[in-house]
Amino acid sequence: MKNIHELEDDLRERWLKSYPDDERKAFCFDGLCYNGEIYNDGKNAHQGNEEKLWNNTDRRILFLMKDTNNNSDSDYREWHWRNINHNFFNCIFKWLEGLSRISKDFIPTMENGDYATVPNAVVTKYPLAIVNIKKISGTSFVSNKTLYEYANRDKAFLQEQIRDILHPNIIVCGGGKGTVLNIAKSIIYENESFREINYFCHYSRKLNILLIDSFHPSARINSYWKIEDMMLKVHEFILETDPPFMK
Repeated sequence: MKNIHELEDDLRERWLKSYPDDERKAFCFDGLCYNGEIYNDGKNAHQGNEEKLWNNTDRRILFLMKDTNNNSDSDYREWHWRNINHNFFNCIFKWLEGLSRISKDFIPTMENGDYATVPNAVVTKYPLAIVNIKKISGTSFVSNKTLYEYANRDKAFLQEQIRDILHPNIIVCGGGKGTVLNIAKSIIYENESFREINYFCHYSRKLNILLIDSFHPSARINSYWKIEDMMLKVHEFILETDPPFMK
């Protein structure tokens, strides 16, 4: 039986071949990120224990993003996650840590020092999975129209990557003023129903999946709104629904 990375590798080859030759060089894959030792002059990471962490955790947290910027012919999984220090990813690291630790009796806060001093340290403790809707690398902006076009074009691939291979139970939908959330609802989980608990949390008890309508990780707003307010609303969700994966 193939493991997650082997299934991802098979998917990557088929997905890449679905694009014409002149677009393939801009393809950037993603998925369950490696947390192993760094090599290649600090640019890449080996596989570590991320798959064991993913398979053994109650909370499989996936970050669904729009696209990647200027990373043609690349693979997110192989990046040097232990060493990455960038505002975009530091926010994701904090979301990952907070969502992994929050419970009905505990809400992590930055004021109380509940987050790791070095944000990237969390990748050796909690598994990190990132999926970009648009696999063709872009620039600093992608229109909602373009994003929907790629989401519809690659619907079957996205469903396979998320629903069949990774099957997360928490999906952070990053940015687009609801666009990423709507793609998750209407395309990736088409014909399913999610109940809005609050302005962050949308839940399917049937699927046992929480969708979180988050800000973009690089949004120029106070960290309270990006991180602390999310945790408060997730706490509300826990108290109201008592989901089995957030005991």
